[in-house]
Amino acid sequence: MIRNHDAASSILAIGFKFQGMKQMQMSTHFLIGILIAKLFSYIPPTFPIAVTIILIAVLAVIAHYLLDCIAISTYHPYKAHWDDNFFKIFHILYTYGLSVFIFIWFFKDYWWVMLFSILPDIIDWYILRLIFHKEALVHPSIDRVRDALFSWLPDLKEKKWAIINEFILAGASGISIILL
Repeated sequence: MIRNHDAASSILAIGFKFQGMKQMQMSTHFLIGILIAKLFSYIPPTFPIAVTIILIAVLAVIAHYLLDCIAISTYHPYKAHWDDNFFKIFHILYTYGLSVFIFIWFFKDYWWVMLFSILPDIIDWYILRLIFHKEALVHPSIDRVRDALFSWLPDLKEKKWAIINEFILAGASGISIILL
């Protein structure tokens, strides 16, 4: 069981310690990024490939931003509850297990879009905070946008049943990827 740990002591703790559990899970970010790239593969090429890749990368970052804005209506407790079996199982299977599976399964064709789909987290929680011990840069603006534009969403972060909301989003994305 993980308790009273610092970021360096556990890879599981890094994201939780710094994020305060305000963001969508990595697996959902991966799926949305892959879906964006898949959708672009059906658009007749009108731009040079480099422009298309840049556009997809930018859209993946924007999607990250929007997903984190609506994360307040999904199960993301304000503090990690490692003493709660539901919390442990959800995070080990969905947050970590599914993220690793998606990363491995789609790595060959979509590694770059998966990277961009979590780029704000990499910048804020790993580079700035973990390496340079600086404050987050991207996520405070996400919080401001959430407060300004998405304040109508209910705060369900402590409600276990709110995993359904993220499962619906991730499931619809996954099914769309398969069908495309």
